[in-house]
Amino acid sequence: MVDVDEFDLGRAEAEARRHRVRLAVSNPCFELWLLLHHADCRSYCSGYQDVATRLRRHVLGYDKSRLTFADYAGGLAQASKRAKDLEPTGAEFGRNPSTNVWQLIETIMEQS
Repeated sequence: MVDVDEFDLGRAEAEARRHRVRLAVSNPCFELWLLLHHADCRSYCSGYQDVATRLRRHVLGYDKSRLTFADYAGGLAQASKRAKDLEPTGAEFGRNPSTNVWQLIETIMEQS
């Protein structure tokens, strides 16, 4: 997983290509993927604090170090749809907001 707000995306992409690894990228941060389980988010997000504030409207007491599966399990299909609506190819990492975590989820589901 790569958060655009914490990593040099260009370097991460080059390293991933070199090792034949596909990246799961969220712009600006992974919490966008979590937010999409509860709400549509199409407006620019300034960073983690912005997304976490929005997420706390839906997950009371949200703490990034204490995720509870039950808070997100029911919204997986909706999160995937919302993420695809933001960026259908899953390859435009520069878009804010965007996440291609849905591709990772689909790959896992296909192999289950």
